Amino acid sequence: MELDIVPAETLLEAPYDGNVAHLLERAVAEQPDELAIEHAGETITYREFGDRVGRFADGLRELGLEAGDRVGLYMPNGIPFCTAVWACCHAGIIASPLNPEYRRREIEYQLEHADAKAVLVEGEPDDYVVEAVADLETEIVSATPGGDYRSLPDLGAADADPDVVDREDDDVLLQPYTSGTTGKPKGVLLTHRNFRVQIAQSVSSYSAGPIEGDGIIVLPMYHITGMLGMMASLCGGRTLHLLRPDQWDPELVLEKLDEHDIPTFVGVAAMFVDLLDAYDPDEYDLSTLIKAGQGGDKLPKPTQEQFEEAFDVPLSEGYGLTETTATSHTIRWSSLGNRPGSVGQPVGHTRSKVVDEEGNELGAGEEGEILIAGPQVMKGYYENPAANEEVFTDDGFFRTGDIGMRDEDNYYYIKGREKEMILTAGYNVYPREVENLLYEHPDIHEAAVFGLPDERRGETVAAAITPKDGAELTEDDVEEYVLGELAPYKHPRVVEIRRELPKTGSGKIRKTELQDEFVEEHGMES
Repeated sequence: MELDIVPAETLLEAPYDGNVAHLLERAVAEQPDELAIEHAGETITYREFGDRVGRFADGLRELGLEAGDRVGLYMPNGIPFCTAVWACCHAGIIASPLNPEYRRREIEYQLEHADAKAVLVEGEPDDYVVEAVADLETEIVSATPGGDYRSLPDLGAADADPDVVDREDDDVLLQPYTSGTTGKPKGVLLTHRNFRVQIAQSVSSYSAGPIEGDGIIVLPMYHITGMLGMMASLCGGRTLHLLRPDQWDPELVLEKLDEHDIPTFVGVAAMFVDLLDAYDPDEYDLSTLIKAGQGGDKLPKPTQEQFEEAFDVPLSEGYGLTETTATSHTIRWSSLGNRPGSVGQPVGHTRSKVVDEEGNELGAGEEGEILIAGPQVMKGYYENPAANEEVFTDDGFFRTGDIGMRDEDNYYYIKGREKEMILTAGYNVYPREVENLLYEHPDIHEAAVFGLPDERRGETVAAAITPKDGAELTEDDVEEYVLGELAPYKHPRVVEIRRELPKTGSGKIRKTELQDEFVEEHGMES
């Protein structure tokens, strides 16, 4: 049974306004016996998934949680994660997904800042979670039964059929966290309207036509791109094949694309490099694949050209932020087709412009900061009025902090990123966070963290260190120290211990000079 396409304009009207969970209800009602999700050999139909979401939502109520409360999700890609997200949505509870690679300090900060009353885990929690909640009023709850902690399946009634909690369009659905170049990570308030508008881009006939064939997600679903992809696929009645990014296997992806009717694959630059290396046209039949999309980091032009030639499908770029509920610009729906190097035109409902430092709008070909306005832009940052005042203009545009330009046909080109942020294999790494940790080490005197060009990852993290007088410190010591405290992708893969670091006359470390030296010394090429 095929699910009828929802016209875009109806997504803002009853019965689809308010809580986005109504869209999932529709998919469950219209194709209950169709396969909803497959992951690692486990499958679940839409009827079974709807029942499980209802049971989880009932379990959340049994915990004493009410609409508007916040719950952390510390789980990898999988059916339990999908169920937990939709159960929170169903119950009107705000989910705050955490990177499952986070360590104690990162988990503790996000749960405390978000005022999370519970954190949901898959199976038994690891030591990082247990240590993180030790001084918090946050309960650990499992998404799977039979362990030492209370679980949502056990708390919820087997025959639970709770009504979807009423929510207004402007009510918050999700609170992911994003870091800035300074300060602590910020909670991004994304509303039901934000998500509904973005889902409309995927499931409505006016923008992309009927979605046919299965979907596949390899990107982490705690990240906004993977999260939106999961929600849009299930609202559109597709069968979703899930993989875990920490178990990345290009051969397995090629097998999935071969075995199932999957028309689109979305990944980051490093994934396309690996897929190219693993692809054998005599071994895999990818005739159903009609397009591929890349986001999160800059796609090297040679990789794009080689992929398109080998796979015989267009590979297009897009642009978006957590604060814009993922995509704000894309080649996929641009009116004049692909333009290599461009992230495309603004998507439907979106306004965008480029401005100078005084906020004056610039013309075609002029570089400045990219600003965005539209119904997919966040409500604001949680409990951070100063940041909200800084990032929103008087006329309602969101300041991206990214430098770019547009051409005469309104195609946008990204020229630079917000100050010093490092983008490695699709992950954002902010040097200040790593540097703050390094300065906590008893043997480190000074530290400078910066990005280096890397053919596979786009960029990799590097660090220049000076030890304290008399201290014995090795490069391996630095790497192991960061690995023990922060997510693995944040640790410096290139480390140098130096007697001193180059500085300006005012005492600031010359990171540009260090980057140039590291590129020359370590053979990095852009």
